Amino acid sequence: MAAQSVFVKRILLSLLLLLLLLPALQAKFEWVQMAPLQGAYHEVPHPEFSKEGLLAGTYQPSLEQYLEDRLGFRNWLIRFRNQLSLSWLGIARSSDLLVGKDLVLFQPGTVAAAQGQDFIGEEEIAYRVRRIRAVQEALAQRGVPFLFVMAPNKPRYQPETLPNDYQRPPTDRTNSAVFMREMKKQRVNLLDAAQLFKLWKDTTSHPLFPKGGTHWSGYGASLVADTLFARIEQVGKFDLINFRRHGPLAVSGDTIRFTDGDLNGAMNLIFPYPHYPTTAYPVVTFDSLRAGQKRPNLLIIGDSFNWAFMQFAPYLQTLFAPESRFWGLDRTIFVYDKEYAKEGHELSQLDFQKEIESRGFLLMLMTEHNLPNHSLLDQLYNLYYPLSAAGQARVQQIQQQLEALPQMQQRIWEQEHNGSHTLLDSLHEAALARYDRELLRPTP
Repeated sequence: MAAQSVFVKRILLSLLLLLLLLPALQAKFEWVQMAPLQGAYHEVPHPEFSKEGLLAGTYQPSLEQYLEDRLGFRNWLIRFRNQLSLSWLGIARSSDLLVGKDLVLFQPGTVAAAQGQDFIGEEEIAYRVRRIRAVQEALAQRGVPFLFVMAPNKPRYQPETLPNDYQRPPTDRTNSAVFMREMKKQRVNLLDAAQLFKLWKDTTSHPLFPKGGTHWSGYGASLVADTLFARIEQVGKFDLINFRRHGPLAVSGDTIRFTDGDLNGAMNLIFPYPHYPTTAYPVVTFDSLRAGQKRPNLLIIGDSFNWAFMQFAPYLQTLFAPESRFWGLDRTIFVYDKEYAKEGHELSQLDFQKEIESRGFLLMLMTEHNLPNHSLLDQLYNLYYPLSAAGQARVQQIQQQLEALPQMQQRIWEQEHNGSHTLLDSLHEAALARYDRELLRPTP
């Protein structure tokens, strides 16, 4: 009996030692091929040893992180942890994901926008829409038609699937609601695709938003495409190539395409994420270019909702000229291609005015949580409404008033003493903004 007990203990000890050695052996020899993690996982390079780094205490944590990133079976263990968290607790192990009812996924920023948590105020929105209207007028004088498209927002479209802790009463104090109201009031060329989704919600036979994605589904984008390109034809007085939808083709949830799974991929689970049982991808066919028919040069400024018109079907590649471009809100320039192909130039390297005025149409398309991002709009406005000499004098006067505030004087002195001018630059920007708001409506 004693010998049997010793044997069992040795077996258990051997198993324990094997468990301790297995990660090191896997890290060394990589016997088991493991799929890489998706999302923002980056392995740090091996730190370069130096006496200075060792004494400063920077080499040790860098080496520790390097070894941790290459721990054997690390990817599988992360997936195992994530799977337990989702299956047992209904929680995603990511700060940028919310798990709703029936495991529907959301991004916190889009939820905050739908519930008005990022509301910038009615006065500020009215001011920004005045600028959009002014830009529209300036472009029209130069023969460039303009259209603003509001893409739908998943949590606004289907709030009933949000987690219970995020359920809120509907409110009109949101950027989207006030922007749409002001744009209609100030006669900005507008297509409210969010309103279209609301109208289609009770009659659609297929999901307009995917379960595991944040953008409109391939099917939803195909419905919007019919209205969007007809509106571009109307505003621009174009005759675009005709296209038609066939189907849609209902497919298994295992064959999700493109952005229909852009949230669930980064969850890094062991088992496949449970998409809707079926989804739909219409087949889109395009007519040939007719004699005398031209493809317009389209510039798009907007967010990632635009990729649907390049990926699920080649709308943009087919309907518009090859020199057309997509400018992301982060100023990245893309060609029309489903593979996120960058043009290769920085926007700052280009002649901004020439880029704008060489186009046959300017389309701004984004969803509501990106409405506060107005950098490119400001650049457009400043291009056509530069400061006059009187305006520059007024800006300088406002900046001096701001600098004279008691709470600013000490901070300005401290920064100048340290050789910094960031506060003065900020005050200058604030003075520009205050002056601009003094102008009810500039004239071109």
